[in-house]
Amino acid sequence: MLTVALPAAAESANMLNCLIIAIVGLSHLPFILAQTDIDYSETIWTSVVFTRHGDRTPLILPELTTLTALGAQQLLSAGKLFRSRYIDTPGGPLAQSLAINGLSTNELDNDQVSVMSTVDQFTSASAQAFMQGLYPPYSQASTLTNGSKIDYPVGGYQYPQIYTASALDQSSIWISGQVNCPAYDNSGTDYFSNPEFIETERLTEDFYESFEQDILLGEFSDATANYYAAYEIFDYLNYGYTHNQTIRDHLSFADLTQARILADQWEYAVNGNVSASGSFPGDRIRTIAGQTMAAEVLGSLIYNFETGGEQDKLNLFFGSFEPMVSFAALAQLPQANSDFYGLPDFGSSMVFEMFSIISNNSEVYPDTQDLSVRFLFRNGTNSSSDLTAYPLFGRSASEAVMSLEDFAQGMKSILLGSIGDWCNVCLSSAVFCPSYTNSTSSSGSVNETESSPAISYGIRPAVAGVIGAIVALAVVGLVLAAAMLVGGIRFYRSKAKRRSELGGFKGGEKLASDPDLTLGKSGFGATVVGKEHQRIGSWELGENSKASEANLSSLHKAESLRRPSFEADDHEAQHFSQPTAMDERI
Repeated sequence: MLTVALPAAAESANMLNCLIIAIVGLSHLPFILAQTDIDYSETIWTSVVFTRHGDRTPLILPELTTLTALGAQQLLSAGKLFRSRYIDTPGGPLAQSLAINGLSTNELDNDQVSVMSTVDQFTSASAQAFMQGLYPPYSQASTLTNGSKIDYPVGGYQYPQIYTASALDQSSIWISGQVNCPAYDNSGTDYFSNPEFIETERLTEDFYESFEQDILLGEFSDATANYYAAYEIFDYLNYGYTHNQTIRDHLSFADLTQARILADQWEYAVNGNVSASGSFPGDRIRTIAGQTMAAEVLGSLIYNFETGGEQDKLNLFFGSFEPMVSFAALAQLPQANSDFYGLPDFGSSMVFEMFSIISNNSEVYPDTQDLSVRFLFRNGTNSSSDLTAYPLFGRSASEAVMSLEDFAQGMKSILLGSIGDWCNVCLSSAVFCPSYTNSTSSSGSVNETESSPAISYGIRPAVAGVIGAIVALAVVGLVLAAAMLVGGIRFYRSKAKRRSELGGFKGGEKLASDPDLTLGKSGFGATVVGKEHQRIGSWELGENSKASEANLSSLHKAESLRRPSFEADDHEAQHFSQPTAMDERI
């Protein structure tokens, strides 16, 4: 057999040539990478931000719960932070890539920025303070026909369109799904018979009694100054430690921290339990607020996609902590960081950014497969608090960025995407529910796979809400017309003056308790703005045997603290008044 061997010198030369080629290639690698950084960058198309309200007065006090000056500063600071991220980004290609594509820089464009808040004063005021930081005063002076120049007050103050949703409004379920939800209330009542509750109440009895006389006396009765009212007590202590020197002198920081831990445990048990079921197996009723919030988040991202990035570039929602705690549990965030077992601080934000990696000179909105989503969280508003990315749905830390398709699949597994489903699952008697439950399936479970129904992308939830409201008003109108025609019922304007001691405007003018009918931006529809719902949940202290034992007069100082706001009538029924005579008219 003939064998041809490569000479040793030739083999060495060949290896040397390969080495030279490799070295030359490596020497050009930085240039190649630099070219890549220049040609491609990250572009954020839309962002959804859910922010907890700022510091406020305690819920237990009889006065209207309001945002404090500290709370306003907290939300102003939060607004400034998001302005620095999405608008006034610092120099450098990495920072510049965080700006939302096409978002107005100085002048607020209400078609680009969607703002929604619960009707509570402390929440809607938080939204206003946030917007002051996001879009500070900007001079837009104009000239009148008489030649004089005029500008908006306070140096060009900008007026955001804030959609406030009361409990009467079906849109409220997307940011406060736990309100007006009896099934959620009833499930929470079960916690009082849970071994964890019973044992914790026993072990912490001495802890609460240690400052009952000096701090809690007058606001909490003996029977309620315990773990049973863990959140209300922490809420009161936390406010006092910040604003009341007498309370601060009698309360150590260690005791305040312990009260916070107990409140964390209490609230996660009633808002983060993903295994508890209510009316239907697998409905995860205690996380109802997180389920509806997930639907609104996904719907907002999809709506931006459907409009090619032109609408709702920045979606801002303001509410209480319940949706945040519930969503954290549903999305398995405690697995990524155990701090998610606790309550978020005032001004905390959950952020969902949809972005893509595109060429710098490209103006084309990307396809679905090119879009990615990341979740970020900022706890509180301290300067040391940063927006931090966390993985969702039990993924590893390296998977904090997800494709839009994967994100949508994950969200669809936890969301509750229709008003009719919410009404059925909650067993709610809210005024808008009859328009949806009559045509909604009432089978034995939410669906066959024990997961929440998928959101319909054809009609945005807010738009569907408008349609439902129109149907409901039409039905009510027909009923009233029939009653007037057949029964002879007539309506007259009362000549009596309204009570002025309720606060607000005097005499026949608008009272603080009077509802308003306001028109929101296109896609939101009409909203009745009534009293604040505050922290609703009658099962906490209401329909439990412990409530009668406690004689909850102190815990019911705030009239709307424990019941849905749509039940809070301006005038109580007078059971002992004289009956109406036959010839009298009402």
